[in-house]
Amino acid sequence: MVGWAMIGCGSVTEVKSGPGLYKAERSSLIGVYNRTQSRAEDWVARHKAGKVYGSLEKLLGDPAVDIVYIATPPDSHLFYTQACAEAGKAVYCEKPMARTYREAQAMVGLCETHQVPLYSAYYRRGLSKFHQIKGLLESGAIGAVQSVSILMQKEVSVEERSESPPWRIDPAISGGGHFHDIGSHALDLIDWFFGPITYAQGFGANRGGYYAADDQVVGHFQTEGGVSGMGLWLFNTHSTLDVTTIYGEQGKISYSVLALDEPIVVETKKGKEILVSDPAPLHVAQPLIQSIVDELLGIGVAPSTGASAARTDWVLERLSAPLQK
Repeated sequence: MVGWAMIGCGSVTEVKSGPGLYKAERSSLIGVYNRTQSRAEDWVARHKAGKVYGSLEKLLGDPAVDIVYIATPPDSHLFYTQACAEAGKAVYCEKPMARTYREAQAMVGLCETHQVPLYSAYYRRGLSKFHQIKGLLESGAIGAVQSVSILMQKEVSVEERSESPPWRIDPAISGGGHFHDIGSHALDLIDWFFGPITYAQGFGANRGGYYAADDQVVGHFQTEGGVSGMGLWLFNTHSTLDVTTIYGEQGKISYSVLALDEPIVVETKKGKEILVSDPAPLHVAQPLIQSIVDELLGIGVAPSTGASAARTDWVLERLSAPLQK
């Protein structure tokens, strides 16, 4: 069995990830820590899993804990990673892994120094839809891949127009805005499908003025294997749209990154094919969590690591750099 502890009790832990810690095979949730203890007590009572740690020190000193899930905003990821690494605990950190590439590098370095594994919560690498896309690419369904186009857009919500906007669009806490929070998923998948992005250039801007973070990012990139790409992320527009298109010599594959149950569209000279994947599980991070458990037990390999997440942080930083005039 692999014993987990969890730091943080926010919305991401309610359905997406938290239950996966105690529902995955050979996995158990030992306990939960939150700076506001009453929130940890409420979470444990409702989920009927784990115990409450009164302090971070008690969590880190528990010999039953093998790995810690850091489910806090990015501004505390480096702090908690350092504490866990120094205590000899493996780390599974929410994404984006850090506010900056420099912080991400520090996290990777700390875990290497203390010889503990570091994983990141880019859980789409564990879902059947994206395994199906990866399989299509590897089988040559559209021939040699030439380029990728990413388009992601959404409206500004009422909450984001308020005087107290969500932390996810406060760069001091999150490192950026929606580009870092949800746009990162699209770029992480490019890394997984084609290998590391080794060139990236772009700029971020705030056109709406509703909050401090960029509400648009424009950029282009290239992977180490020569696949080129371009992206447009707009978070202050009239509607919601999310489509990534991969162009090959013999066709193209289109898919939504965020809408997990939307089909995959494959178009070649033979026509258009609509592919429906297995439905996403209720706890969408559980397949990735299972892969981490398996790797820690020596019976598998986890696809989302600190190293791969740090690469995505580097791309995020390069693409959203301030516009040079």
